[in-house]
Amino acid sequence: MDSKDPLLQAVLLITNLWLYWYFIRGKTIKVDEQTQDKLNFTIQPKFLRFIGLFIGQIAIICLYSSLIATPITQLNCDRVPENIDIPIIAKSTEQKTSSVICKLVEFDWFSHEKSQKHISELIGANLEKQSETDSDGKIYYKYRIQLITNTESFPFAQAYRDRFSHEQLKSIISQINNFLAQPLEKKLLVQKDDRSLIYFLVEITVFFSLLALIIIGAGLFISCNLNKEANSLILSSYRWFGIFGKSFSQYSLNEIVNIKVESSDADEGGFTYRVILILESGESVPLSHVYSSGFEEKQQIVNIVKSFLSQK
Repeated sequence: MDSKDPLLQAVLLITNLWLYWYFIRGKTIKVDEQTQDKLNFTIQPKFLRFIGLFIGQIAIICLYSSLIATPITQLNCDRVPENIDIPIIAKSTEQKTSSVICKLVEFDWFSHEKSQKHISELIGANLEKQSETDSDGKIYYKYRIQLITNTESFPFAQAYRDRFSHEQLKSIISQINNFLAQPLEKKLLVQKDDRSLIYFLVEITVFFSLLALIIIGAGLFISCNLNKEANSLILSSYRWFGIFGKSFSQYSLNEIVNIKVESSDADEGGFTYRVILILESGESVPLSHVYSSGFEEKQQIVNIVKSFLSQK
């Protein structure tokens, strides 16, 4: 997984900008219908949506990485005669009359060939080490295999691997160099199989996708339906987008004598708020049983309902 991939960075930048806008400007209250006789609005769990979508970015990173990854990289080499017309007497050693021709092939999930690179004059392979520093200043290393020819060197696979893949990479290098050092060896086939790593990325994608969905779905939606013709206020609450936990309560509009924002001391300091209806009986009916931050949003709900009830 390469966090420096420009496309991935662009996707994450756009996602974070949208989330930032949603957190600052997104609405908690959604007015579905507003006429002189009817007012329907829904109080949405904006904060849990934000948290769920933020966590969902991890699923985006893992899904993208698993889609662009190459599950299998294969190096296939053959030692072939340089010129079959050379007289036998001129062949002093097998090594002088043969050359190594290799193909570096990448396969996708369905074992279809993604790319192929022909390599001539392969002379060796070594381990390339890259150092990085984490946020605590600790240095760690990542590795990949470099293939070397007489004219250039290039990676066996583009991605660097962590220290847990170190021994696997050393084994592949050993196989390549042993083949080049043994003139009687005619064929070499080495394979780097990253399917287990990609399966792990897929599992992480599924886990964080489900976690994000659970957090978003667990948010409480509160629907308020005020109808002057029926002289009723119907409050309904539900989770999981109306699939589970739906409950209803109904009141007469004549029972409502006031609506206001109620505050409560927060554990970490400051205040949290909720909207309550005051009935003729003195009973307080909260639109939400949970206090939360955002006084302005709660006051907006109060203003909308008061404006509707005051209209003749």
